[in-house]
Amino acid sequence: MTSASKTTSHRPQRPPRLTAGAVAAAAVGWSLVTVPGAVAAEQADPGAELVFEQTAEPIGGVRPGDSAEVSFAVKNKGDAPATRVVLYLGGSQGLEYAKKYSNCVYEEAPAQDEGPARTNAVCDIEQTLEPGVVYEPGEPIGLKLLDRALYERLDVNILAGVNTFPDGTQHGGGADPVLKLFARTTPEAPGTVHGGELGVDITAENTADFALTGSKVRGAAGRTVEAKVTFANKGPAWARNDVYGPIGVFDVGIPEGTKVTGVPEFCEPAEAAATYRCTTPYNYADEDSERAYVFRLRIEKVVANATGKVAFVKGDNRWGTLPFDKNRTNNTAEIVVNESGGGASSGGTTSGTTSGGTTGGTSGGTDGAASSTGGSGAGTQLDELAETGTTDGTLLAGGAAVVLLAAGGAAVAIRRRTS
Repeated sequence: MTSASKTTSHRPQRPPRLTAGAVAAAAVGWSLVTVPGAVAAEQADPGAELVFEQTAEPIGGVRPGDSAEVSFAVKNKGDAPATRVVLYLGGSQGLEYAKKYSNCVYEEAPAQDEGPARTNAVCDIEQTLEPGVVYEPGEPIGLKLLDRALYERLDVNILAGVNTFPDGTQHGGGADPVLKLFARTTPEAPGTVHGGELGVDITAENTADFALTGSKVRGAAGRTVEAKVTFANKGPAWARNDVYGPIGVFDVGIPEGTKVTGVPEFCEPAEAAATYRCTTPYNYADEDSERAYVFRLRIEKVVANATGKVAFVKGDNRWGTLPFDKNRTNNTAEIVVNESGGGASSGGTTSGTTSGGTTGGTSGGTDGAASSTGGSGAGTQLDELAETGTTDGTLLAGGAAVVLLAAGGAAVAIRRRTS
């Protein structure tokens, strides 16, 4: 058994960290039970202060299908008893709880607010935690690593004096026993560091295959064509970045003799000439998900075999090094305009030519003027979502939640595995 503490990796642009109940209810996406930070502060027991010992180590050396255990110790650092105690567990989407305690309510929360899906639990601890006493659960929190597991995390929070369960224990878990806390008999080690929340990082030995696909287009001088570049995570794991930034970053070279008249969302001119830098919308990519980036190119001059290279950008964190991607054969692709002799390009598809409109590509945009095509051109991905759409933007496919996110008026489709 190994337990873990929060990572110390550099996280630029990270959103402000919430505390206590606000973190558990908001940051981990809990929706069955809401504990707004302001309300929680008003309801907290006067004089009670619950904090976690920050003494654990990260968990590693585990694989999908394995189990992991997380222990924690909580102390009432205040000068009054803590009553109406609620424990919050927020797990990342590659985790599953090994037990369903009878005094806990569980929920699979879908992706929302730019964050991935979560597996959450909230537990009614019908005990009084005395001041100055350290408490531990009767057994560690057991977790199972799913096939999609890679960079996982369990967030643990606790709050006293909260009206989350006004009628007492909610039996939302199952046949497993009640989750209880027990007073520790051994004294606390000198210099023990405490905090209002606990984060446990769990890294599984797994891979995520990031792939780029280009396209092949044809057209006469003066015509406009649509060249599609596709980013995909072929799995088996979902992956998230170790900084608060996109997990996938790649450069798209513009073929000679063409001029960009329409730029897809999440792409912008790079420092290098005739190059655009594109990113994934968020700092994670689900397994079996993909996104299309459609560039509108006006052919200023016909150049046989005009080629633009597409490749991931090197960097000093996961978006640059892709340590989880062991298949590098599909990490580059090409856009080819007016290829000589026909034949398929590397990983590419053929799209028709356009003149003000489109053939076999996306619609919108005009010759000679830059326009954003956003997430259009995702092909069957968006078509599939449209067939099952609902007015609130949440889609269900084969029992798995699919979220259609809107940014800048353009749709972003993330397709989730349904098997």
